[in-house]
Amino acid sequence: MRIERIVLFGQAFSEGGAEAAAELAARFEAKLAYLFLEDVNLLRLAGLPFASEIGIDTACWRDLELSDLQRSLRTLANQAEETLSSMAQRLRIPWSFQVLRGIPSQALLEATCSSDLVLLLRSQPRVGIPTRTESLAREIVSRSGAAVLYLTDGAPVQPPFGVVFSGTASDLPTLRLVAALASDFAGKLVVLSLGSGEEVFREPEFQQVVQEAPATTLLTGIAPKARRILAAATHEGIGLLALSIGDSSLPPEEIESICAGALCPILLLP
Repeated sequence: MRIERIVLFGQAFSEGGAEAAAELAARFEAKLAYLFLEDVNLLRLAGLPFASEIGIDTACWRDLELSDLQRSLRTLANQAEETLSSMAQRLRIPWSFQVLRGIPSQALLEATCSSDLVLLLRSQPRVGIPTRTESLAREIVSRSGAAVLYLTDGAPVQPPFGVVFSGTASDLPTLRLVAALASDFAGKLVVLSLGSGEEVFREPEFQQVVQEAPATTLLTGIAPKARRILAAATHEGIGLLALSIGDSSLPPEEIESICAGALCPILLLP
């Protein structure tokens, strides 16, 4: 998988999230992109004569004016673009900024593609996106083909790198990408195999991939349950855990449980 864009989205981003995205863009030699989402339903609501809101600063009701909302969105967009520009120039990486108006979840899915890595923070405000964060992460991968890095704000991406491996050929691209990451970071690769035996590890194609990592640990016989996978990841001190959800033997609820319960960043791949 060739990653060409590291994508941030929403109406604001944290300093920690932006730093993580910029560092990944520099490491992958990718473009740093920001998709600023304007909720068309919120704009329509603000245009109604009876629309009102409770002020955060005053806790009092006040009229919701369309012109005020548009002005606030422009201010947020300008601030986000300036921050992105400054960071990209400091790291000398290409960048882009795009304003998308529509239903936020649909606009995000339509604007991402299979060469994107979307950064999704656990604490990220998701105006206009009612889907739970874990479900949104899986939906982005399933519908757009983009990869998603799901992490806690400020959490570093660091070795050792783990990968959930079911022993099928469809998992090899994920294994190859994580092995390359381990090599790039000069860190260890940990393979968490959901199979019961080690015969797959003797396959030439598997051996060729894992040899890209400086060191490799192979764990077999892990039950396809979120708590078992997370327990193994915690025991190994894994700094990032990757899994492919395309032909995964893990049901959606187990994948979402891994995202919700992991102490480390989770990399979801098609």
